[in-house]
Amino acid sequence: MAGVRAKWLAFYAEYIEPVSKEIFSHVEKMIIGTLIISAGAHVSSTEPWIELFGYLRHGLVGRGVMLFGVILLLLNFIDGLYKLARLNWHIAYQILMTILYIALSVRLIQLILAFRGE
Repeated sequence: MAGVRAKWLAFYAEYIEPVSKEIFSHVEKMIIGTLIISAGAHVSSTEPWIELFGYLRHGLVGRGVMLFGVILLLLNFIDGLYKLARLNWHIAYQILMTILYIALSVRLIQLILAFRGE
């Protein structure tokens, strides 16, 4: 029984743990980017109660925040594509992952905007 457990722990440490850490790190960065985009969209769509430095227009600040979030998502996306390309997997899998990443990002932004409350 100890041999099976040792084999499982070795398999887990070599294959499963690095992949799961990479996936959760990537998803975390995607969630942060979508939260930033959603915050910018909220600021630019409504008049917030907080005065932003007195001189800046809310729409301009919101679009700037959204641009920052989009840049973060693009950098995360490029990093993920680079890591997928190093794995020598089939191009169809990489295209599928690209489509899923874009769809998930858009859906997260929609969900966060829907939950923001009025």
